[in-house]
Amino acid sequence: MDWTCALSDNGKLHQALHRLMVSVKADAAVISRRRSNDDQIKYIARCDAQSGKLWGTQPNSHAEHVLRDCMTSAKAGSIWKWSDVGFMPSDVLPSSHRTMPVDLFEVVVCPLEVKGSHLDCLELHYRHQPKQYDLDLLTNLLGTFASCWERRSPGLITKKIVQNGMPSCVRSRRDDGLPLLDVENPAKLSRSEFRVCTLLREGMTVNVIAENLSIGPATVRSHLSSIFSKTGASSQIELLHKLNCSSESAAWPEREDLTRSAELDAAQYN
Repeated sequence: MDWTCALSDNGKLHQALHRLMVSVKADAAVISRRRSNDDQIKYIARCDAQSGKLWGTQPNSHAEHVLRDCMTSAKAGSIWKWSDVGFMPSDVLPSSHRTMPVDLFEVVVCPLEVKGSHLDCLELHYRHQPKQYDLDLLTNLLGTFASCWERRSPGLITKKIVQNGMPSCVRSRRDDGLPLLDVENPAKLSRSEFRVCTLLREGMTVNVIAENLSIGPATVRSHLSSIFSKTGASSQIELLHKLNCSSESAAWPEREDLTRSAELDAAQYN
C-alpha cells in the first residue's frame, strides 16, 4: 500500500523503500536510474539502517556489476543476486566484477523498468547472509512493485531525482586501476574534494580537516557525501580502503605535489 501510494504521489517513496528494507531485513535499499546516453547514476531514493550513526553510510548502486551484459535485456520484476555472479568462472567474469564491496555480503537487484532510454533498478543490500524466507517474500513482491512502477504518476521520477540533487558519476572503464588522487583525477573530484581526500588519507578527522581547510565540519561532511557518490564508497572506512588500495598499486607523488595538484584550476577537476 505504501509503495502504491508513493508512486501515485500520495506518499513518500523514501518511507515506502525504508519499510521494504525493514520487511525483508536488508541493511540498505536503493532505487536508481541509468540513462543509456550518458555514464551517470541518478538516485531516486535510498536509505540505510545505519543512517544517523557515527559511521553511517550512503548506499550506492551495484546494479551494473550484478546485471552485467543484461543491463538492457533484464525483465522488469525479475530478481538478480550478486552471489549468482560470483559463481561464474573467473575467466568469464571481468576482474572489476569479482569483488563484493568490503561491507556487503549480498546485493539483490530488481529491474523496475527497462527501456531504450533508461534502466530503473531497485536494490537491497545485505551485510549478512539473507534468510531464504526474506528472499521469497521479496520475490513475491517484485512483480507487483514493477507493475506499479510502470503505472506511476507522470513526472514523479524526475521530481525525485531533482530533490535528491547531484547524481553519482560512474567511473569510465578507461580509468579503472588509476589511484583516486592520480593527476588524471579518474573520479572527477572537485578541487575541494581532492583536498579532503588527501587529508583524510593522512589520517585526519573531519574536525581536523575542517580546521586545515578553514571551513566548517558540516562542509567537510558535504564534500564527503559527494566523494562517496563519485567514488562508489559508502562510508569513510570504505573510502580509506579505496585510497590505501590505490596507493599500494601505484607510486604516490609527494605531499607537495598533491598540494600543487589540488591548487590547479577548478575546471580541471570538474
